[in-house]
Amino acid sequence: MVLKKSIVTFLCVFCFGISISKVYSQKRHIELKKITTNKVRKLFDNDILIVHTTNKTYEGVLKIIDKKMISINGKKIRIEDIIKIEKKE
Repeated sequence: MVLKKSIVTFLCVFCFGISISKVYSQKRHIELKKITTNKVRKLFDNDILIVHTTNKTYEGVLKIIDKKMISINGKKIRIEDIIKIEKKE
């Protein structure tokens, strides 16, 4: 009987801990701010985008590598080379 109560208590505390960590966890994103209107748009990992650079246009899933590079379908792109970003829905 005591063993059942301790197992139930452990499972309750474990599930509560997991749910709290999901609520307060941070998601990686890029913030785009329009200078004229001060509107902020957030792009998260796994968003489907169309990215126009100085050389080429890329379409695919966004992965954030670090603060200077992103990856679209495995192709690395420097942020300073980006001209335009469109979110595909």
